[in-house]
Amino acid sequence: MAPLPFLAAMAALAPLVSSPESSFVLNVQRGESLQIVNLTCEPSGGLHPRADLACDALSLVDGDVGRLSTGGDVICTLEYDPVRVRATGKWRGEDRWFEAEFPNPCVLRAETGPVFDF
Repeated sequence: MAPLPFLAAMAALAPLVSSPESSFVLNVQRGESLQIVNLTCEPSGGLHPRADLACDALSLVDGDVGRLSTGGDVICTLEYDPVRVRATGKWRGEDRWFEAEFPNPCVLRAETGPVFDF
């Protein structure tokens, strides 16, 4: 008898349960191995094991993965063990895309912090 008020209430809640405006699909390829996780921010979540830290790092650079840096003094070996990464998604509703290759996992972590650390 009262389906219209119920539907109106559900429609009013729809924006509250929509997908996050900040979310990424992250890929790490090392040799033949490929790992893929999703990361959502604001609130932090997804399958990324360090989602809170990754979202904090992304917040500092407005979701621009290419501007990430740990800012610390990290010493990596000269070992050549290439790692290819890709991030596709949105940050606060704006499209973001990043792809790069790093000479080894240590350099990857030094330059991208926790974002690709999974």
